[in-house]
Amino acid sequence: MKRFIITIAICSSIISCSDFLTREPVEQVSINDQLSTKDGVLVALNGAYYQLRSTLHAEASYTYGDLLTGNLGFSPSSNTSLISPSSLTERIYNFDDSKMESNAVSFYTNAYQLINNLNLILQYVDDLNDATESEKNEIKAESLAMRALMHFQLCKVYGQNYTYTADASHLGIAYNTAPLKVGIDYPVRKTVVETFALLESDITRSISLFQNEKAIPAGLTRNFLSINATKAIAADIALWKNDWQKAYDYSTDLIANSGLNLYDHATSENDWAISELILELANTNNNVSNVGSIYNYTSASNRSKYVASDDLMNSYPANDKRRELYESRPLRTSVNGSNTTVPYFFTTKFKNNVSNAVYRLSEFYFIRAEAALHLGNTQQALNDINKIRTRAGIPELSSITIDLILEEKRREFAFENKSFFDLMRNHKNIVRSAGCISTNCSPTYPNDKFVLPIPQETINVNANMQQNPGY
Repeated sequence: MKRFIITIAICSSIISCSDFLTREPVEQVSINDQLSTKDGVLVALNGAYYQLRSTLHAEASYTYGDLLTGNLGFSPSSNTSLISPSSLTERIYNFDDSKMESNAVSFYTNAYQLINNLNLILQYVDDLNDATESEKNEIKAESLAMRALMHFQLCKVYGQNYTYTADASHLGIAYNTAPLKVGIDYPVRKTVVETFALLESDITRSISLFQNEKAIPAGLTRNFLSINATKAIAADIALWKNDWQKAYDYSTDLIANSGLNLYDHATSENDWAISELILELANTNNNVSNVGSIYNYTSASNRSKYVASDDLMNSYPANDKRRELYESRPLRTSVNGSNTTVPYFFTTKFKNNVSNAVYRLSEFYFIRAEAALHLGNTQQALNDINKIRTRAGIPELSSITIDLILEEKRREFAFENKSFFDLMRNHKNIVRSAGCISTNCSPTYPNDKFVLPIPQETINVNANMQQNPGY
């Protein structure tokens, strides 16, 4: 019997996962046994959602976009009162990650393991005898969208932005569209232009396959890859590609037809952003969110390592309602050898009913504004940004530039893993000033270190895999 490697994770019982590309798991599960029924496929798909959440919202991967752009500072140790970076992200923070011991090695290996499991689902779903065509199409739609989302996240971290070279011929990622067999398949990295062609192909096919009912009956629509979530991914991909018309059109579709509304600061204190969530991966660890465990303040002895930087807090106007999404906590801090009490600002975005947010409606006002500006529709760009500013209780702008859009987006999406990616694709330098303790506070664009190294253990077992320049 032909056998592949598959690891199926379910919310109540998580099987320990080993790296598909580096070693054989102790136990292999026959695909014919695991994926021969609709129930088996749905267990696998449910496990894929769990793995997606745990991969995207691990500390190294979720802090990435805010840490590198200077939105995050660090709270002092409760034992020593000294301030230092988190050991789990220190190399990333210094723009000096190690190919031998990368802070993001788990993100890389777990992402490709997830992709392999999705490819197994896609390979076997058409052979199900106990599922309708509609059910099969929905499973395929969600699996393709998830495969695209995971490859997209990998490309943003391990491949330079789309316009890094004039023809996007620089290295992208290995884009896997079929299950890999240990010792037989050794994927190569596509160019970025090839990577984006595959992303768009998966997204277009996914959108065409969605049905009226999600594959897994339980849970909220926003906890799964829906047609709206897939259009959100499509808009984001188009933005990265500088395909301004597609970015504009997908964003307009979501704004007009998603049925969602921008949250209101006056009425959303405990349900921040619930009304506008397009994709929020479900909690499965006793209602404790991964993001909350990274960022929340519970007590002086049980709190996040990460706080809002002075750079970030100073960027908010005094009357900006978004300042209400931070809580000030005084903590003992060693300053010049003496202990003193210093206030630190912790985000409250993830303390109540919003947990693992991936996309929310506000983002598509920003995407449409940026696309509109490049398309010459300055008034639309201005209208979209002013809608966000009005909600925040700050004055409207009378003119608009890309820098003003990025500045406003930084404030809006702080602690949501967006900012560095926006700067990188717009060819901006990094400026981390107040309180920066990195060994490299202000790297300039272009820069080899604006992407992470491929983990060396992957290169050791795959001679076809190319390392990123500078590593």
